[in-house]
Amino acid sequence: MNLGQKRKALFFVKQGIIFFIIFLFILPDTGIAQSKENEISFDPSYIISDTALTNWESMSQEEIQNFLLLKGSVLASYRAQDIDGKEKLASQIIAEASKRHKINPQVLITLIQKEQTLITQPPKKPSQFDWATGFACPDGRRPIKKFAGFALQIDRAAWRLRYYINHPWEFPIGKGREARIDRKIIIPKNAATAALYNYTPHIWGNKLFWAIFQKWFKESEEPFGEGSLLRAQGEPGVWLISNGKRHGFPSKTIFLLGFRFKDVKVVPHKILEKYPIGEPMKFPNFSLVKTPKGKIYLIDNGKKREISLSMFRQIGFHPEEIIEISDNDLNILNQYYENGTPITSPWINETLLQDEKSKGVWLVKDAVRQAIIDRTILEINFPYQKIIKVSPEELEKLQIGPPVKLKNGTLITSAKSPVIYVVGQGKKFPIADPETFEALGYSWQAVVTVPEKVLNLPPTDQPLHL
Repeated sequence: MNLGQKRKALFFVKQGIIFFIIFLFILPDTGIAQSKENEISFDPSYIISDTALTNWESMSQEEIQNFLLLKGSVLASYRAQDIDGKEKLASQIIAEASKRHKINPQVLITLIQKEQTLITQPPKKPSQFDWATGFACPDGRRPIKKFAGFALQIDRAAWRLRYYINHPWEFPIGKGREARIDRKIIIPKNAATAALYNYTPHIWGNKLFWAIFQKWFKESEEPFGEGSLLRAQGEPGVWLISNGKRHGFPSKTIFLLGFRFKDVKVVPHKILEKYPIGEPMKFPNFSLVKTPKGKIYLIDNGKKREISLSMFRQIGFHPEEIIEISDNDLNILNQYYENGTPITSPWINETLLQDEKSKGVWLVKDAVRQAIIDRTILEINFPYQKIIKVSPEELEKLQIGPPVKLKNGTLITSAKSPVIYVVGQGKKFPIADPETFEALGYSWQAVVTVPEKVLNLPPTDQPLHL
């Protein structure tokens, strides 16, 4: 181990010890019940619903003030200069920032508690007000001084969470996208979870956020948790509660593909009325369904794609994977799924294929191959994906599509230019200045220097600035 590695290892040991001490002495005072139920209930891929994050009308200023008084918080009497230059109570600062950026004040209160415990504990030092929400406090570095101040912390935290919601393509962690967090692969199930991970890129930090939020605000968020199965008393039909909405099952077949009737709770109709109706439940993606007339379809991202028996066998599907559907299910299939192209290639998922002779790597899906023009794209976009070697003749059977671009949220620069870009929606956006870079929560260590040919793949769009 060289000197640099030793220093890095020592740094992480120290950080671990510091975190343990903070966790040991602060956590018991947050008012969180460390029960087995909480331990089991936390889902790192779903922290709170999108509705809970953006429900800016959940509490009025008066309700925020009463909550602070009830908790005996120092913030109940704390006054500070707001971003408009006027001195205001903390409750007013929170309420106005919430309204300004359309972010739930309960989320801001939870952030304050998670970062500085100011809701339940008197501060041990004045700086806790200056960094109330942990905004601009990057890991392993000192806080960025220009963002110090209670009101600025509240406003910028709300602003940044709203920005994540409105510009998900500008960040590496997004809804439905794999992200490596604390050495684990997490796939956020909704935009709110992705936003919270972009704000705090650690599982333990978000688990603490979740525990506080559930302890204080769960009842006001929703009466039943994510994934609950409900049926109204005296009424047919089962509903799945997901992301603050109820989703109905159009057929028994679709329900039984992933659920059990014994898990359904019967509730008064007025409970169900609290949830707006969302999209109906459908066949799971990549289901194989067989119609009464013997046709086999693969469900592929909202489309039904016919597959022949020969291709079925070539891909290696097992006959037990086929779901035989009724005429009623067939009507649902035709109603909710448009016809996709028939499957004529075994590469139905995105797969990396390498030419055995040239060693070039291609991204292949169906009958189309896209070139990966540089190793940096391979390392950034597909760091954990297996590469399959095939003959040039196998690749020549496939059509050539446009080259693969860098994934959304990637920060890039080149050796020839100091400009840093963020990739999103097939474009690259210059980041106007260091202040904007830091305000958006980007990490300087995440910037990748790429060759000019990679930098020039996406067209340049308007710069990002505060």
